[in-house]
This record gives sequence, C-alpha cells and structure tokens, in this order.
Amino acid sequence: MILRLKLFSFYFLFLSLFYSFHLEAKTFPKSFNSEYSLYHEENFIGQVVVDYKEKNNQYQIKALTKVEGIMKLIGNREISSKGIISSNGFQPKIFNLKNIKKPKKNVSAIFNYKKNEVQITYKDKRYKHLLVNKNLDLITYLYQFNFESLNKKNYIFKIIDGKNRRTYLYNKIRQDSIKTGIGILEADVYEGKIKGKKNSKHSLWMLRKPYRLPLMIEIKTDIGINLRQILLKTNLVLI
Repeated sequence: MILRLKLFSFYFLFLSLFYSFHLEAKTFPKSFNSEYSLYHEENFIGQVVVDYKEKNNQYQIKALTKVEGIMKLIGNREISSKGIISSNGFQPKIFNLKNIKKPKKNVSAIFNYKKNEVQITYKDKRYKHLLVNKNLDLITYLYQFNFESLNKKNYIFKIIDGKNRRTYLYNKIRQDSIKTGIGILEADVYEGKIKGKKNSKHSLWMLRKPYRLPLMIEIKTDIGINLRQILLKTNLVLI
C-alpha cells in the first residue's frame, strides 16, 4: 500500500511538472504584421508598421515609423533586426536604425559571437561592446517577453539602442484590460526605465496570451513629447 502511494505521488508530481512546463512554454508565430497608431495626448501623429518573418530558425523583423504633425521634428525611422530564434528567444546578428530625416545618425550593429563582441557604427565612428547573456536590440527585446516566464515580476534586458548598450529594467505593476483597434485584450502592465538615464520612465502593456506581444507603450521622447503607441490591427488571431 505504501509503495502504491509513493508511486502515485511520484506520478502526480511528474504530471504537475509536465503541465507546469507546458503552461510556461510558448510558441511564436512564423510570420505576422501589425500596425500601431501614435498619439500625442488625443492627437493622431503617426503610425508604426511591424513586419516579422521566420524561416529555418532565421528571423527578420522590421518596424517603420511614419510621423506627422509635431513629430516631424524627429522624422520617420526604420528599425530592423536579423538573426537566430530558438526556444530561448532572439539572438540578433545585424541591427540597423535608419534616421530618414538625418541619415548621418543611422546606426548599424553587428553581433559577432565568435569574438564575443558587438560592433556599432555611428556617424562614421565605430564602438565596441562585450557581448553579454541575452544581448538584444531595440526591437527584439519587446518580443523577448514571449520567451520568459509569465510569472516573473521583474525583467532585465541588455539592449543595443543606438551607439550604446543600455540596461532596461521592467517591473510588473498590475494586470489590465486594454481597448485596442481589434477589441479589449488582457495585458500585464510594466513600469520601465533605462538604468542611468534621466527621465526614461515609461509604461508597457504586454499581451498575456496567446502570444506576449506589445499592445501599448507610453513614453516621453527626447524632445519632451509624451507619446502613446497602441495596437490598431494585426493579422494574428488574438481574441
């Protein structure tokens, strides 16, 4: 009888661990496109179009920002990243940031995993940083949430966001229901900041399921404009 109880306890524990693992394991779509609307207060000031493709564990993601009104001071921008995707998430190889209005401020980063360094080109100058664990870029880190535990309260990301590598810190503050262009969706809300950078606090609404994707971002730009980016449409089935 005791042996049977022990076997049952072991079997129950195995099932519990197996089920818990699958609660944490998340798939990521092979391709999708999404569009976000940009607002300053209640004024529409532009859009962000995201296009993602993955084949044979090689990913490519682009985000084009088209602005109008007061945001023309900053101008249109295009961010792109190419690299490898696995069950642990993204491993960028090439990151580019194109400043359409001021091309001299374009940024290009090459991740060299053999030399364990990332080389950044900005204004015809080259900068080198030592690669660290889960070194991401300005676009892939937003989707890296999909590969992290849903139960985590805090996240630390090492991000190439220009000529520098910065540490982005996120703290989960609540769950929320958010109205988007495709309906009301359940999200985790994170308070974020960039370590060592003043006035960098921002808020991020991250979809809980079926994928962990950014639904809304509230941030203050370098020129002091409060910006809200919210999902307008996507070809993914989220509801």
